[in-house]
Amino acid sequence: MKKIIAITLLLAGLGTGYYYIGNNASLGQSVLRLHVVAHSDSVNDQVLKLEVKDKIVECMQEKFTETQNAKEARELAIASKPEIAKIAESVIRSKGYDYPVAVQVGEYDFPTKSYGNVVFPQGKYEAVRIVIGDGQGKNWWCVLFPPLCMVTSTEKGLSIDSPKEAEVSLKCLELIPKGMKIKVSDN
Repeated sequence: MKKIIAITLLLAGLGTGYYYIGNNASLGQSVLRLHVVAHSDSVNDQVLKLEVKDKIVECMQEKFTETQNAKEARELAIASKPEIAKIAESVIRSKGYDYPVAVQVGEYDFPTKSYGNVVFPQGKYEAVRIVIGDGQGKNWWCVLFPPLCMVTSTEKGLSIDSPKEAEVSLKCLELIPKGMKIKVSDN
């Protein structure tokens, strides 16, 4: 009997995992991220990256908070690519650099990251990617839709080296009442 319970819990856990993976596949299509990649890892290039990010978030805030869904946000991002590039180029030139800027809208791989209390699992996400110069430096990201960048745009944001916050749990185990003890043995 105990083996049957253990096997049932194992199968339920696997089923929950597949459900979780399936649901998160659609997460990448329901958000639009902003991803800014620095020219290099030098201190000056990292500061420049954050200045570009700040100006883009400031200028795009009103537009993106008016979008109703990720599809609208993506369409707005595509239409705004020339404006976003001009903003980035303006900041870069004003700081004395002549790096080129590439603005792309597409689907990109991202590692697992948390943004406040929201965890974005590793996977492919729609994003506005701004690459400064050679794009060999650390990156910064936030979420344009829903407008999480806009809520906390004064914060540093998250980089690829931000601490990863994640809580691992098995949903099937959360269904077991607290205090209930399950013992699995070979007998």
